Amino acid sequence: MAAVASSSAVLRSSFLGQNVVAPRVESASRTVMTLGKKKTVAKKAAAASPVDAELAKWYGPDRRTYLPEGLLDRSDIPSYLTGEVPGDYGYDPLGLSKKPADFEKYRANEVIHGRWAMLGAAGFILPEAFNKYVPGVCGPEAVWFKTGALLLEGDSIQYLGATVPLNLAAATIAEVLLVGGAEYYRAKNASPLGSDLDTLYPGGSFDPLGLSSDPDTLAVLKVKELKNGRLAMFSMLGFFIQAKVTGEGPVENLTTHLSDPFGNNLLTALGSAADRAPTL
Repeated sequence: MAAVASSSAVLRSSFLGQNVVAPRVESASRTVMTLGKKKTVAKKAAAASPVDAELAKWYGPDRRTYLPEGLLDRSDIPSYLTGEVPGDYGYDPLGLSKKPADFEKYRANEVIHGRWAMLGAAGFILPEAFNKYVPGVCGPEAVWFKTGALLLEGDSIQYLGATVPLNLAAATIAEVLLVGGAEYYRAKNASPLGSDLDTLYPGGSFDPLGLSSDPDTLAVLKVKELKNGRLAMFSMLGFFIQAKVTGEGPVENLTTHLSDPFGNNLLTALGSAADRAPTL
């Protein structure tokens, strides 16, 4: 019995300047000698890896779009939205990204704001949740707008039972130096940790877990980061409105709603908004 096998070439495409290996497809056949007669048996196509399947969902001309098939003709997607960048669902009704320079600027702004929003959402929720279920762990007050009021009044905040010697002036200076410094180095693309890096996905010292070592995995992670960032930005907007309407933090709002969904919801909150505005 003799077998002859051949495999297809590995196809490569480019996402954000990084090579991404396309799913390998086995298209070979093997020839089997049976009782002096040749019989050709086709090999089964190799199953696509989970990473390849994810790439196909979020990148390229057949990616997912903002409306499902049947409700959106792909010919209606703007030609400049080609599916080569993460988070491209073919949606740009105002044509804000027609110019390549604008496209890059808006994309960078969205990623950066999404990252800040994810950190902010965690900072809004976690201290209040800790204080609700472990009273006093984050001081006498852990609701986000009330914690800010403590600093405005000159008081100190507490975490894990320890007083943090931080007043409003010190907090402002620390934020300007740390956040402003990080943004300065990113804009200049030069820092003690490296220079001439990708300003959005620098890797190297900024990736201690090595998540960007595989370009395919990194391409999928970029999509996940952007989806979570977009959700976090909407969440932050919701937290601001929620505080204005109910005068409570997000954890307390959720707990109240779950205890009585029909008695505590958007309609009932709007009906009593005037009596429940937050006070500092």
